[in-house]
Amino acid sequence: MPEKKRKLLWHIFPSFLLIMVVSLSVVTWYSTGFFREYYLVNSETDLTTQGTLIRREMFGHSQDRVNEICKEIGRLTQTRVTVVLPSGRVIGDSFGRVLEMENHRVRPEIAAALKGDKGVSVRYSATLGQKMMYVALPMESRGRVSAVVRTSVSVSNIDNEIRSVQKSIVAVLVVTALAAAGVALLVSRRITRPLEEMRAGAQGFATGDLTRRLAVPDTEELSLLATTMNRMAERLDEKIQSAETRTMELEAVLSSMKEGVIAIDLNEEILMVNRAAAGIFDSPAEGLTNRNVVEIARNYDLQQFLNKALASHDSVEEDILFTGRREHVFNIHSTALCNSRGGRMGTLVIFHDITRIRRLETMHKDFAANVSHELKTPLTSLKGFVETLQDLNGEEVLEKRSKFLTILEKNVNRLIALVDDLMVLSKLERKEGVVPVFDPEALTPVVNTALSACKCMAQKRGIVLHAAVSDAVSALMDPLLMEQAVVNLVNNALKYSEPGSEVSVEGGEEEGYAVIRVVDSGPGIHKEHLPRIFERFYRVDRARSRDMGGTGLGLAIVKHIVQYHGGEIRVASTPGKGSVFEIRLPLA
Repeated sequence: MPEKKRKLLWHIFPSFLLIMVVSLSVVTWYSTGFFREYYLVNSETDLTTQGTLIRREMFGHSQDRVNEICKEIGRLTQTRVTVVLPSGRVIGDSFGRVLEMENHRVRPEIAAALKGDKGVSVRYSATLGQKMMYVALPMESRGRVSAVVRTSVSVSNIDNEIRSVQKSIVAVLVVTALAAAGVALLVSRRITRPLEEMRAGAQGFATGDLTRRLAVPDTEELSLLATTMNRMAERLDEKIQSAETRTMELEAVLSSMKEGVIAIDLNEEILMVNRAAAGIFDSPAEGLTNRNVVEIARNYDLQQFLNKALASHDSVEEDILFTGRREHVFNIHSTALCNSRGGRMGTLVIFHDITRIRRLETMHKDFAANVSHELKTPLTSLKGFVETLQDLNGEEVLEKRSKFLTILEKNVNRLIALVDDLMVLSKLERKEGVVPVFDPEALTPVVNTALSACKCMAQKRGIVLHAAVSDAVSALMDPLLMEQAVVNLVNNALKYSEPGSEVSVEGGEEEGYAVIRVVDSGPGIHKEHLPRIFERFYRVDRARSRDMGGTGLGLAIVKHIVQYHGGEIRVASTPGKGSVFEIRLPLA
């Protein structure tokens, strides 16, 4: 468990308080000692002066007179005066009875005076019951000490006064200490409050709130610190916003890319993936980060590709087939991923979906083969009949000319129809990717014009054409293109319907769309052919289609026209009961 830290206030305040208490205590101790010493020195000086005067007064008097002088001086000056002979006997004292007093020879101040020096002593007096200060001066006669004059004063009063002064000083000390403590507390708080505010601000910075600014204190050091932290927060905010902007831009770019992008480290763990790449693996992008790519992409060819890409510093490219709900072919390109110091940290893999390109390539190959086949048949027929005509003599040519010319005309017309349909398809394909702008057009004129174009073929085959179109319905369309689409559907219905049957064209509004529906009662189409009938050159009954003069491109042209209009083409058919082709267009 980490040790609980104390606040800065409780580091500063006790130190201030201790310094103040110690300082005041030292001052008190020194001042009381000084006062006591000063009083004692003054008392000693006074006693010495008094002793000198009294010593002069005592010369030439008898012992009885000496005692009287001592008592008289003591009464006037409140000072104890004692006269002691060299033997130690007291012959005069201001307050005591000399006959009852003990020998004073061993008193320290007396002993010093008997030696000719001034004696000073501070001690307890058993006679007076007080602590006294004694000063003894020798009285000399003819070079010898004939007596000692001692003056004394009580120092108990001094001690009492000193104690009284000490109590007053202690009281002042307590008051001063409390006042100083309050001041120290205010000063400490004044120092620590800006630091607390800075700490709160720094915590705000740590939580991401870089917009707030710290108050700048009055002190130079703290103001510099606050200013520096504010500048740091401002620059951090700018850098974070810049990084977030770049991150958002990068995410926006990656999200909008149709190509899948995935970055992996040297351990094949995913560092970053965009939505397109996540869609390839059928997983949400949020759940793929930090997972091993082998867990989500169980494709042997991809694993081999990644191993090769991680082992190489050069770009690697390869086409890989992904099988799942639908087959997709991806062109995968890898680039070495390096850090700011140039060290290898993984690889960046880009997935280009080329399924449509491969499908188009296949369709183009099939289309070229089909066109070649469709052109070869009539051309071979034309060449054969031309060579036959060249080999015939005059009479044979006259007999078979009509038949051969009919066959030649049929094949030429077939070639012309095929070339015309190919040109129409090419024109429609060139329009792909262009957003068209259509004017509202009524369905009735378009359908009527298309039926008029097909009327001759219907009469020839003995089929009744019937139209039921609402005059109130209009759609956004190119009338010429839509007329061609309706003509192709009606011609297709006439080709496969039996003589005496009916082909009807209906037009109206359903579910928010303009609908054109072509209904026939022909042989119908089996279910397995329905998904492919709009492919180029796809025929359900190839022999009958060629006999009818069909190019195999009619329904493909219809599909492209409808798609160009932003519409939809549907077909429903039951074998033996006929077919229904339905065009749905946006309403005007």
